[in-house]
Amino acid sequence: MNIEIRNLQKKFNDNEVLKDISLKIEKNKSTIILGQSGCGKSVLIKIIYQLLNYEKGTILYEGKKNIDIDKFSMLFQYGALFDSLTLSENIAFTDYMDNKINYSRKVKSLMADVGLDASNYHKYPSEVSGGMKKRAGLARAMALDPDVLFLDEPSAGLDPINSHRLDNLINELKDSLGMTFVVVTHELSSIFDIADNSIFLDGETKTLIDHGSPSHLKTNSENEKVRSFLRRGAPIN
Repeated sequence: MNIEIRNLQKKFNDNEVLKDISLKIEKNKSTIILGQSGCGKSVLIKIIYQLLNYEKGTILYEGKKNIDIDKFSMLFQYGALFDSLTLSENIAFTDYMDNKINYSRKVKSLMADVGLDASNYHKYPSEVSGGMKKRAGLARAMALDPDVLFLDEPSAGLDPINSHRLDNLINELKDSLGMTFVVVTHELSSIFDIADNSIFLDGETKTLIDHGSPSHLKTNSENEKVRSFLRRGAPIN
């Protein structure tokens, strides 16, 4: 087991966003977090990543409360690249600024891992496609060799072809590098392409309403909201 959450509660002022959330994220698997807009998906991964505090609950990594944040990394929505830096400088940003490694060799290896040709090494974000920006953002998230990689809406802004390519890349990296992926997405195709497990959050009750393999839940979930979402792609209300 990689990550375990017990009885998590999160509020913004008096507004309860997450209520009594308990879940487990398996090592070397892809877990998808689902639910309608505003149900707390991105809030949840930011809490695990220690970007947000929480009111109540316990978060364990490898059975321990003291989490080494260097084991985690995140690809934010739209990649969050710096426009004034080339793709290679973006990918190497942390190590490049600290001058700790020969970043050129490492960056070229990371670019190859995510399917970016060396011809893009000196290009700026404005000079490449949305799909290439996402790949560069993913390479930067991988630069510090994390065990767990969080992806917040990785397909946002991508056309269906590039979205499918990104899904394939995530599967390849999970299998070849043994990484654990935690993904927030609205894309139904991505759910079935990459998810080993899924977690459904409900915006009305603020709770976790079901979890398991999407293929299994599609026909076997006891919650009609979950079955409806996975069968037709309709929003969970």
